[in-house]
Amino acid sequence: MEVHGNTLENTTEHLVEVIGQLTTDQMRFVVARQEHSSDREAAEAIEVSPETVKNWKRGGNTLIDDAVRLMAMDGIVMATEMRRRNLAKAMGVKVKGLDSESERTRQGVASEIIEWEMGGVKQRVEHSGNVGAQIHIVIPDNGRGDSARPLTEAND
Repeated sequence: MEVHGNTLENTTEHLVEVIGQLTTDQMRFVVARQEHSSDREAAEAIEVSPETVKNWKRGGNTLIDDAVRLMAMDGIVMATEMRRRNLAKAMGVKVKGLDSESERTRQGVASEIIEWEMGGVKQRVEHSGNVGAQIHIVIPDNGRGDSARPLTEAND
């Protein structure tokens, strides 16, 4: 796939390089700029002074504009970078729940962290019937007056 003379892969690589140079506020601005028609509106949306955005662009610095243009082509890269940068902060919020005054909150957070690290509790699955026998799936009434019927009838 070609994007303005570059392959999409090259565009993604360039975006990764560009966003690696942005501050958190600059990344927030680039994301907001996708939803607003002007720099001023995007700056106000993230509560940054429009003058600050102008300062970021002074002296012919095209980093912000490059990021805005490239993100329009590949927003997943930006989302991944934001997630990576904020993982420790999010984990801090989660761990703080261990010190909550609420027993229920402490238990919930503890269980969640344990399951992340050790995996969830194994669920037992019951199987009945003959090994190797055909499985019949029944589709319940869908509210349109169709009666429940085995799925195999629809395929016959």
